[in-house]
Amino acid sequence: MPTTTDSYPLSWSHRLALLVRIWLTYAAAGLVLRRRGLAAAVERLGMRRAERSYPVALVSRAVSRGLRIGPWEPRCLHRSLVLYTLLREQGEAAELVIGIPAAARTSDAHAWVELGGRDVGPRPGSLGATELTRYPRSPVSESSAGQGRG
Repeated sequence: MPTTTDSYPLSWSHRLALLVRIWLTYAAAGLVLRRRGLAAAVERLGMRRAERSYPVALVSRAVSRGLRIGPWEPRCLHRSLVLYTLLREQGEAAELVIGIPAAARTSDAHAWVELGGRDVGPRPGSLGATELTRYPRSPVSESSAGQGRG
């Protein structure tokens, strides 16, 4: 069972280990996303168990900072998949949510992660977005998704 680390700051070795996990997860997420699509990526990622658990806020911040290199930052879907995966590996009931921002001028969707209905990142989070879908999907929403609308 993973041990929880509630203390801040982390040692350099723990920071490095978390950064390596973030980048390996980012690479795996990108590969599965390209080859299999979003549903398969969500299903396949997060299957293993982490040896060490970290507080949710620390993991969220580490993903945001760890994937940024200078002005380059991965798209929200990739950042959300990494955060979702790391939290699921720790045994958290994280959900990946995709929606349209409230004041959207394009059809570009936005992705974020929720835990117990609370937005945990990555930034800018939900910001009043209208939810389009949520992963993992519940059996109820899957069965109603196949029904046509009136």
